[in-house]
Amino acid sequence: MIDEPNAEQLLTAMAQTLADTVVPACTGAPQHAARVVANLCRILARESAAGAHHQEATVADLQALLGSSVADLPALIAQLDASLADGDGVPDEQTFRTLHANAARRLDIAKPGYA
Repeated sequence: MIDEPNAEQLLTAMAQTLADTVVPACTGAPQHAARVVANLCRILARESAAGAHHQEATVADLQALLGSSVADLPALIAQLDASLADGDGVPDEQTFRTLHANAARRLDIAKPGYA
C-alpha cells in the first residue's frame, strides 16, 4: 500500500506554509523561530528523501575501512574511534576518504550545494 502524501511531501508542505504564511505574519523572535522551524522541516524532508541510502553507504564505507562485517552503525563508529585512538593519531588516506564521504552525505542533507 502506498500512502500519499509521504513524509517528504508533508514536511515540504509544512516548510512552505511556514515560509509563505507564518514568517511574513510575524516579527522579531516569533518570525525567527518560524524560519528556523521551516528550515528544520526542509532538512527532515531531504533526510526522508535520502532514505536509508546514506546510512547504508556509510555502513559499507566503514565496513570496508575496518575490515568488519558488523552492520550496526553505532558499533562501527565505536570501532573506528577505537582504531583511531590506538593509532598514531593521524588517519591514513582511506580513513580520510571515508570520513570525507560521510561528511559530504551529511552536508547534502543539512545544506545542499555547500560541499
